[in-house]
Amino acid sequence: MLYHLCKEYTQNPHIAHELVQDTFMKLWEIRTKINAETNIVNFLYTIAKNKCLNYLRDQQTMLRAQNNREYLETQLSIEALQEVGDQWIHFKELKSLIEEVIEGMPQDIKKVFMMSRYEDMKYKEIAKQLNISVKTVEIRISKALIILRKAINDYDSSVL
Repeated sequence: MLYHLCKEYTQNPHIAHELVQDTFMKLWEIRTKINAETNIVNFLYTIAKNKCLNYLRDQQTMLRAQNNREYLETQLSIEALQEVGDQWIHFKELKSLIEEVIEGMPQDIKKVFMMSRYEDMKYKEIAKQLNISVKTVEIRISKALIILRKAINDYDSSVL
């Protein structure tokens, strides 16, 4: 479950694997300081969440100089992860909502979004494969993010 949490927000299986290993290393390092009554599962999720946040913030700093579009996408991931909080149930509900929203997207937007986020394809690769311009890919990704952002904001306002 920690791996899936990390992979969901980093979009990189290798980084997710490293973050999970770092999470367990952190737990091992502080094992003698942990109270016997501590809920280890929640504690691990909190550590993993913080590891993801630190990684995303580092990525955000690098991307800020490289490309504003990627920076904004990373910012969305950070905001979404911060909204998840420490409650795993809230995360699972949000994940289900995101999957539902993606399924409901127009087919052309959904296809581009899935290729970018789930198949780790670059915009140029997507454009070539679908025989569309890179600008069209950017526009479709932007629309997908707007749809997701609205759904997340609606969800947050209904939860609060």
